[in-house]
Amino acid sequence: MKKLLASLTAAIALAAIFVPAATAKPKKAGPVVVGTDAAGDWGSNVDPTIAPVGDALGQDLTEASISMADPKTVNFVITLTGLPPTGGIPEFARYSWDFTVNGEAFSMSGNFTDYIRGVCYPFHTGTCPPPKDPGQQPFFVRSGPCTIQPASGSLGECNLLATVKATFDSAAGTITIPVPADVIGVKPGAKIGPGTNAVYGATIYATPAAGSASPNAPHDVLTATGTYTVPKK
Repeated sequence: MKKLLASLTAAIALAAIFVPAATAKPKKAGPVVVGTDAAGDWGSNVDPTIAPVGDALGQDLTEASISMADPKTVNFVITLTGLPPTGGIPEFARYSWDFTVNGEAFSMSGNFTDYIRGVCYPFHTGTCPPPKDPGQQPFFVRSGPCTIQPASGSLGECNLLATVKATFDSAAGTITIPVPADVIGVKPGAKIGPGTNAVYGATIYATPAAGSASPNAPHDVLTATGTYTVPKK
């Protein structure tokens, strides 16, 4: 019996050595963290003691990451200390992310619901466009860093490229924004870097906002420093 066990052990050891390496399945590349922010600092621009409110609203930023959902879709993921099932107060919780693709500037912003800006938002052009339903969890992807025109308060120097539907995961405390690669010119080897919002001076911000956002209101910002390189294979 001892000889039999010894023979079996040796056979198993030899089999492990000679199993071709090709049988191991390659791991899918996971998300790359491009920026972090301390928890509990929401509203510090107004009053540091109100930070717990930011957690309850789902606006206390902690991390930003990027990955490829598939060859045609880039996932931008915002992580928060907490996120209510309704994404905070639906029309009253704005998230924004500015980024670059090979140096070209883009920006996107959205809410759990954004009917005020999606259906009729005169600040886009100074006039109200034909009514339209932006749907749930809309994020508006734009070219260039958007600026605010001092006289009219309308958005300037950027154009709407696409409206995408984000996933608000309250259990994980994340907001995942899937952006079509062709919309922002992403190809294998492309580099997605951090941008800077013209009003908030950071890559990502989260703030209470209905219609337009104000940097004077309580908010949280995250400044990304990392760059995501799109896999070539």
